[in-house]
Amino acid sequence: MRGSALIMSMALLLGLVGCRSSNDAAVRRPPDPAEAPDILVSQAVESRTSLSSLAGKGTMRIVDSPGNFGLTVNADVVADEGDRLRIRGDKLAGTIQAFDVVKIGDDIGFYVPTQKTLYHGKVSDLQYFAFRFDPDEVLRQMLRPDASLLLKRWRHVEGGRDRSGNIILDEDVPEGRPRLRLAINSRNGLLVSVTQLDVAGQPILVKTFGDYRPLAGGRAARGRQAADSAAFPFLMTLSWPRERRMMELHFKSVDGNAIVYDEDFDLAASEDTRYLPLTDARMDDMDASTDMPAYDDPLAAAPQAYGAGGIM
Repeated sequence: MRGSALIMSMALLLGLVGCRSSNDAAVRRPPDPAEAPDILVSQAVESRTSLSSLAGKGTMRIVDSPGNFGLTVNADVVADEGDRLRIRGDKLAGTIQAFDVVKIGDDIGFYVPTQKTLYHGKVSDLQYFAFRFDPDEVLRQMLRPDASLLLKRWRHVEGGRDRSGNIILDEDVPEGRPRLRLAINSRNGLLVSVTQLDVAGQPILVKTFGDYRPLAGGRAARGRQAADSAAFPFLMTLSWPRERRMMELHFKSVDGNAIVYDEDFDLAASEDTRYLPLTDARMDDMDASTDMPAYDDPLAAAPQAYGAGGIM
């Protein structure tokens, strides 16, 4: 169960780092560090645009240090505002398919070709896995800016900067309560990371965004403006420092507002495929990495991993 939970959770969690983009003016204007925190957050959130759909290709790396599990695959990602998400992972230039995950509404299918098994179930079944998350919220954040950050109050942290020079803001809540911590790029005002802190101020989940580039519009959906000049985080990570688990996705190409079709979300399983409940999912036979990839501490990452590159 551990391997399957990890793969599916990581795959669906790709959306946490989102498909937001920013207009050229918002990206190029350096933020004023002395600006009111709420304004800095507003600028970071509003510098990204909403997308109706997304199609992208890249590389995904998954590490589960406690389970001695590691996997690096090529990843194809398709998502749209019709509550649909698909992530396919393959190795050796597509000759070996590692997994195929599809979420449509409340239904999830998880195909493992090496096991000739398709696991199917409901979003609610994910509560039994090690990684607790809401894939509906994941999909919303994948296509749209995280407007919930605008509803919170923020304050500057003493010292004001992290080791990479990013502006650090904490959620303004009473001491002794869990809170969020934001890092905002001091050169372009883009959101660098969102960290969930426990009551002692220790990180539980870290989401980082980097390698921002102009987002090629490609195919635009009819009646919608193509995201031709937008900025998109081509590098994104999710990390659980306590468990030493992480996922990294580095897009090579992204098509914002791509035209997607119903067949883009069809699982192509072989005729001899077994169909089992999602709660029975296993990944023990999957072709994981022989040499397990190293776990990267997101809090000690190089500056470019926090969004310093790409757009000035």
